[in-house]
Amino acid sequence: MTQPPTALFPVTDPDRHAKGRQKMHGLALYITHIWEATASTDTALLPGVGLDVDVERVALEIAPALAAVRTLDLEVIRHSQNPANDQLYQDLQKTDLQGLVVRGLLLARNADTHLPATLDLHVDRVVDTSGEWRVMPSWQPYAHLPAAIRSSTGTSPLAHAAYRTAVGGHLIVETLLDAFAFFLRCDPTLALRRADGELAYFPLSPYTEHDYERRHPDQPNRSEIALKVRRAAEDELPSGTSREILYRLTSDGVPVYCGWMDDRGIRTTFTEASSQIARDLQAGYRYSAVASEGTHHDVSVDPDGLLRADGVALEDYPFAQPHRNPPPETWLAWWQLTREDAFLYRNQRQRTGTPHVVSGPGDTA
Repeated sequence: MTQPPTALFPVTDPDRHAKGRQKMHGLALYITHIWEATASTDTALLPGVGLDVDVERVALEIAPALAAVRTLDLEVIRHSQNPANDQLYQDLQKTDLQGLVVRGLLLARNADTHLPATLDLHVDRVVDTSGEWRVMPSWQPYAHLPAAIRSSTGTSPLAHAAYRTAVGGHLIVETLLDAFAFFLRCDPTLALRRADGELAYFPLSPYTEHDYERRHPDQPNRSEIALKVRRAAEDELPSGTSREILYRLTSDGVPVYCGWMDDRGIRTTFTEASSQIARDLQAGYRYSAVASEGTHHDVSVDPDGLLRADGVALEDYPFAQPHRNPPPETWLAWWQLTREDAFLYRNQRQRTGTPHVVSGPGDTA
């Protein structure tokens, strides 16, 4: 995984190069501190309360990493370029994803340094590792930042826009790895390397994984992998021999079909869009629709991609409405989760782990 010597914006000034070497060393070290902090928090499962997620140590480790990113960006790279190259560098940051991350992190750094509001972290993924909780913190979406940060005029509009695009909602470690990778592309000689040529401190130590985690600047980020995972999941037929559609719900004006899949006697729930059901049918997979009175009809797809059952369009088919556990809001929550999480969507389709396992039709009604 050795980084190729692209040297987009080499640092030729000896003093700035020495400073850049120091800050890149520091950034790598701070990333490892954040990584280790995610697995050594005081997060606990409290009776009657649920998970009490602690990210204070993670937040404390972020500040020096943000400062190193800012120094590398401004003092080392930009200030070592002639005016023409400086403009090229700034132009690259407007279109390059990793460059956008660097620009967006400026908003986080300025907020942490200059504003009274606390830059809280967002955690919606926690993994149990043999009784210890590992948190996976991400940056708050831009809309959830304190008003003092969003209204700050001390940070450029480009930094605000870059935060929205490339930082908000993304895993903190991944954004810092993106920043590190960006500076490597600018000048690979800034990085500290081992005798074998590999980057010092990388790959990061492995912890319990439940899908994919990036541990090296040269590895693709989670969003890239997630896109490939979703495409592969859509191309591969669901597990088992068939799916039964029990309900039709609506999410944002779009029909959502819900039901269960039978895979060698194991019944698991699914939620799916009509377009994907059509693709599955065209590839030879079987779906059936269950009417409110309990009759079953095979689902077919016509040449225009319209789904039908019992001679009527599936969007007009007389499905029952879920009235027992799980209720409609639970089905729609599963639907939303599979829309947002490609790994969960893959697990739902290929039954490597699903939101809910049922033992019979009564459990899904």
